[in-house]
Amino acid sequence: MASISAQRGRLYLLATVPRRDGQPGLQQTRIALRLDDNPVNRRMAAKQLQTLERQLATGTFEWSYWLDQQQGITWREAIAKLHRARVVLGRTSETTWEINYMGRLRQIPPTSLVTTESIAQALQRYDRATCSYKELWYLLQQLSRLVGVPFPELPVPTYGRAELVAVPTDAEIVEWVEGAPDPSDWYFGMMAVYGLRPHEIEGAQLIDRDYCQVADGTKTGFRTVVPVPRDWVERFRLHERRLRPTLGGVSDRPDKVAKWLSKELKRLGLPWRPYALRHAYAGRLWKQGGSRLDIYTASRLMGHSAAQHAKTYRAHIQPHQVAEAAERALIGE
Repeated sequence: MASISAQRGRLYLLATVPRRDGQPGLQQTRIALRLDDNPVNRRMAAKQLQTLERQLATGTFEWSYWLDQQQGITWREAIAKLHRARVVLGRTSETTWEINYMGRLRQIPPTSLVTTESIAQALQRYDRATCSYKELWYLLQQLSRLVGVPFPELPVPTYGRAELVAVPTDAEIVEWVEGAPDPSDWYFGMMAVYGLRPHEIEGAQLIDRDYCQVADGTKTGFRTVVPVPRDWVERFRLHERRLRPTLGGVSDRPDKVAKWLSKELKRLGLPWRPYALRHAYAGRLWKQGGSRLDIYTASRLMGHSAAQHAKTYRAHIQPHQVAEAAERALIGE
């Protein structure tokens, strides 16, 4: 019978296994996993426990599998470091880590070594223009810095043309929101007018001057957002808060609102994702802000760093920057 044990903050597998020195017989032994004792690593250890029990049951246990004789750092150790940087010391939630990140990181053999080549192999499973490539590219770039492994020379992520052009016009948004049933129309309206993420909607509050305050417990923390355009607040009746029905046993996953809105959108038969409303808000922000809008202000409104905002909404920002440069030239600055 094998089990997981912890000692001095490190995780081990405890089992009766063939003697390590090759002598006949079995011996109760602790197998070091080289993992800190935390919830994420406990889940990794549980998977390793299943592997160990399967090897013992089938008589295929080999010490060579469990003893890493090579120099370097394994993917298991590197992912643990990335978890510490992102979750323990950073702002990523455990749920976001598990749902958004580990789904891709789990596909990398945990006992293999982190090398420039293995990073490249992990990324080359995805097309450069996909969201998966983009998310994994930035994750592995941070991981490579944490463990001191050179990042491979691979193409930077790109946005597919469909992602850039699939933004509804203002007229299409009005038709979308006003044609949606209650209460999804209120949710779509909040995304359209304030550029909110789906998980930010239910904790948001409208205050004086139709500003919207986003709660502190969200992905990017507390912020205040202006409506663009302001007349949509009344048109979509956004002060009349209308929440979705909650059923018994509803998941606490942070993407529950996004999943519900996606289902509502599918019923409407529209060609966009809910996030298209946030992209459209960014476009109006830059279009209506004119030369007075700077990237720091825009990024703070949308809950981004300036660098992240520039990468995500460059299709809107670049035309704005060209127009601003032309305006400066025309007025002789």
